[in-house]
Amino acid sequence: MINRWDDVDEGEYLSRYDGRPGKIDGDLLRMAYATTLLGAENDLTMHGGGNTSVKKIVVDNSGNERRALYVKASGTPLNLFTPDYFVAMDLDFLEGIRGSGGIDDEVMAREFKSHQLVPGDRLPSIESLMHSFIPAKLVAHTHPVAILKIVNRVNGRDLLKECFGDDLAVIPYARMGYDLAQAVSEAARLNAGCAGVVIAHHGLIVWGDGARAVYDLTIGLINKAEKFLSAKITRSITPGAAVSAAESSKNYELIAKPIRESIPANKTSMILLNTPDVLELINSPEGKEIITNPPMTPDYPMYSRILPVWVDDGITDVHLSGPSPLAIIHPPVGIICLGPTPAVAGQTADFVRQALSIRRVIYETGGDYESLPERYIFDMQYRGYQQAKKRGA
Repeated sequence: MINRWDDVDEGEYLSRYDGRPGKIDGDLLRMAYATTLLGAENDLTMHGGGNTSVKKIVVDNSGNERRALYVKASGTPLNLFTPDYFVAMDLDFLEGIRGSGGIDDEVMAREFKSHQLVPGDRLPSIESLMHSFIPAKLVAHTHPVAILKIVNRVNGRDLLKECFGDDLAVIPYARMGYDLAQAVSEAARLNAGCAGVVIAHHGLIVWGDGARAVYDLTIGLINKAEKFLSAKITRSITPGAAVSAAESSKNYELIAKPIRESIPANKTSMILLNTPDVLELINSPEGKEIITNPPMTPDYPMYSRILPVWVDDGITDVHLSGPSPLAIIHPPVGIICLGPTPAVAGQTADFVRQALSIRRVIYETGGDYESLPERYIFDMQYRGYQQAKKRGA
């Protein structure tokens, strides 16, 4: 992964805010710039996933100093990030929740709203508690594909240690909010000196005192993981029926109409995934087993349901029944991704493409994929705070 930090580009980004009323803190500006760079990588953050934060002292309207956590607003795009997307939270209040034993989602949303130091309409990230419980000035949380390719498998923790040694702590998946915050902060405490924490089936958290240091650390860890995986490939998928992009497109034209007639009117935007790697995988003898497993990270249930629909019917016999899927796999065609708008169908396509790349590498490096537990999959599909994130609230 390319390190995109550029001092000239950073200066231009910071200069956009020179003329704004009130001076914006340099740490906030630089972390906002770093956030845009993290957001530029789909294999790190995608469609509002991931978040960053800065801790600092602010002066309130009464002239009193307050400890603040500036954390990314829920559902906001990282690649277009601006300082306005940070929500200023009362850090003393957030840290005080640590000893509470937990907090209900509705209460959390209400308290987060009432403890903003700068009132606004945006809801802070569901992972705000995690950021507040980590005793570091700046924190970055991403969903790196390379890390998930290592850890989302049977004995994934052992493989992660083989790659990183004691540089990264690793914890099992934890429910976002209070549970995750406690688990991450405890892992950081017990592994003093580690560079970050990996959450299985979720992502990576790193921290530091400077925005560039945090960004450089993230990219460095990803590159180490990618190099490690490239040396672990032990098998390839078996070649199956050769389907060209031209054949795929022709077959798609034959089944597009019956599919549209089989799905609700609010999901008639369709995007075809038929790149050579996708066609190779779904037409291989191992493809169906590799693909039709539960999702890899929390974002997949929100955007692409738990499982795609795999269709083995003939080209002209495709008709769907039952709940409408968001991804339909038909080997002679490719993967048809659905949504109410082209943009939403595109989101589905992005997540499906990424999921396939993770599953394939786990197979090729001799691993057995390990699913996220069902209770968490259900939670991510229907939890209110996560649905608000999907809406960009």
